[in-house]
Parts: sequence; structure tokens; C-alpha cells
Amino acid sequence: MKHKAFLPNKKVSIRVIEGDYQGYYNSRIEGINDEELLLALPFIGTVPVPIRIGERISVYSVSDDAIYRVDGEIIKRQLEPVPLLQLKISSDIVRVQRRRYVRVPIVLNIQYKLKDVDRIYYTYSKDISGGGIRVVLPEPLKIHDIIEMRVELPSPELPIDCEGEIVWIDTQEMMVNKRREEIIHAGVRFTLIEEKERERLIRFLFNYQRNLIKKGWKSG
Repeated sequence: MKHKAFLPNKKVSIRVIEGDYQGYYNSRIEGINDEELLLALPFIGTVPVPIRIGERISVYSVSDDAIYRVDGEIIKRQLEPVPLLQLKISSDIVRVQRRRYVRVPIVLNIQYKLKDVDRIYYTYSKDISGGGIRVVLPEPLKIHDIIEMRVELPSPELPIDCEGEIVWIDTQEMMVNKRREEIIHAGVRFTLIEEKERERLIRFLFNYQRNLIKKGWKSG
């Protein structure tokens, strides 16, 4: 199987379709040929996910233009010397979603500062995509300001460090503790982010979005 989205050492998401452990798990392609994928066995904490021989799973991979999926059946599972799953491929590779940056509503802790300024501010996001983020500003900024950010993802994910440009600012009045206050929202376009970090963010949002959809959320 030759495809840009399915290469050795590529991080992927595994979907277990049936059983008590159905859901999405992080994995990595350890080996590949025309008929099989060798995958890192996913873990929940320190416990391996009990994916059994004969189970059918889907493997999702983020590429530069889309998210792709391939289906198959587990034909071998091992814990030693390296925890691995061997997948017999049973489908063609299909594109399941274009690489458009779906904006997902999520509250994440954010640290930021103006570039070349030492003072750090702490705030939170309102939504985020692979291309940018909407944040609440604790102090006014200007359009075209460049800020350095640390986006805190939920554990066990590591934070993402990046830079962004303020592309819009909106002020809203809200009642907070019976007082009228102005809340400043800003749209930030990522201008400097490592591509592997962007892909990690997209994988996280892809899994998070799947859980939202199960609860009835629809993207705009």
C-alpha cells in the first residue's frame, strides 16, 4: 500500500468499532506493505487496550490535504518485545474529510504575550481549529499584533507552542455577577507553528469532534 497518509512512523488514530472498548485511540505506523499495517498497540494510561485478534478496526491518518481512512482486521497482537498490532487491510484508502480547518468549540487554557515583550497573560479559548483560535483577551490588543502562545491541551497531550496574528477583535457586553462587563474576543491566525504540531492538534480536534458529534453537535 503506497499512500502519503500511510507511512512508517506516521501517527494515526485507531477506531475500535465494536465491543466494550469501542472508541478512538492514538497509535503509530510501525511497518507497512501492500496487504498489512503494523501498528503500535494503544494504551489507556499504562494498560494496553484489549484489542483482540479478529476485531475489525479503522485507521485514520491526517495528511496535508485531508483525513484518510483504511479498514482491516487484526490478525496478530503482541506485548513483547514491543507492543504491536498486525492489521490485515480489507478496504481501499478513502478520504473521509477534506483538510479544511473545522472550528471546534472547546475551552483551553492559553498563555500568551506580545512578541518581544516579557509580560505574560493567562486566558482561555472559545474555539479552535488547525488554522487559528478564538480567545478572550484580558487586555486590549490591536489587529495585526503578533503574539506568542502556549495552548494547553488536556492530559496526556503536551501543550502546543506557536505564534499568531490578531486578525479580528470583537467586544461584547455581558452581565457578570449582576454587573455589565465588556468581554473582548479576538481571532488569532496561526502564523508560526511546526507542521507536526499542527497535525497533532488536528488529530486531537478530530477525536474531540467525534465525541461532540455523538452528543448531537454539528459543525457550522
